[in-house]
Amino acid sequence: MAKKRAKVGFVGLGLMGAPMAANLVKAGFTLRVWNRTADKAEPLATAGAVKVVTATDAARGADFVVVMVADDNALDSVLFGDAGLSRGLKRGAVLINCSTTSPAMSYRAATALRSISVRYLEAPAMRSVQAAREGKLQMLVGGSREDFQKAEPILKALACDIHYIGEIGKAETLKLALTLLAATMVQAFAEYFVLARKTGVPFETMMEVLKVGPLDSQLFRYMEQVVVNPGGRPTFYLKHMLKDVNLALDIGRQLEVPVPLTAGVRQILTAAKNLGKGDDDFAALLDLMAEWAGVPVRG
Repeated sequence: MAKKRAKVGFVGLGLMGAPMAANLVKAGFTLRVWNRTADKAEPLATAGAVKVVTATDAARGADFVVVMVADDNALDSVLFGDAGLSRGLKRGAVLINCSTTSPAMSYRAATALRSISVRYLEAPAMRSVQAAREGKLQMLVGGSREDFQKAEPILKALACDIHYIGEIGKAETLKLALTLLAATMVQAFAEYFVLARKTGVPFETMMEVLKVGPLDSQLFRYMEQVVVNPGGRPTFYLKHMLKDVNLALDIGRQLEVPVPLTAGVRQILTAAKNLGKGDDDFAALLDLMAEWAGVPVRG
């Protein structure tokens, strides 16, 4: 199917969803968009998308529907609730879930949609809001290879780094494992920062040493920018990192896999959320650790 002829629905216009939907418009797809907070669809309507009243309307006549929502409950609601996508999806359509949800939710969604002859792909998205704007996300895709190949024109409008992982559940599991890694790395950086800061080592020196050594990473470079240029719009909410870490811990319990570092980081994330940092960027872990250590983050 030529991509310019494909009809696409898009549900979930949050931090990541809105720029993703905008890229589908730029790529020439006929796009119908819906968001629970309707005003968030206005910029896309101005750009050429069709703003609709319900998720069901977004699905009507669509060859593909992309979903980017916060969690399992939100996905369940937009798929199967009143005026949900399942009420409008046509036979043979492909539902692409770019949200990070539990593998169990993916299994349930895929099974339920298969019963109405709708195909399902999990394609959790990674990287920053800026990457979403530029169409340079990383995506991990689970589902049948045939459905993956059919959906490639859609995925390529959203991401530049696409990995087919295998059957349903594996892509979501890998995404959660990567979030687990990111959370522990951010906490480790925060502890590195406060320990060196407490002894008076300048931040510039901390980063100079880190960047030329074997521990350098893009994530630590991001943390540097958070310190140097504070106050930017969140790229990934701390509350969403906590949600993903909880899902990863659930998988660990189910598989009897010990993840002690992640369990510890969950406690720090929970504390940060309870202190009102849930809607802050995940890098707020650094601010919390600095507060506990009694050292300034800047100055």
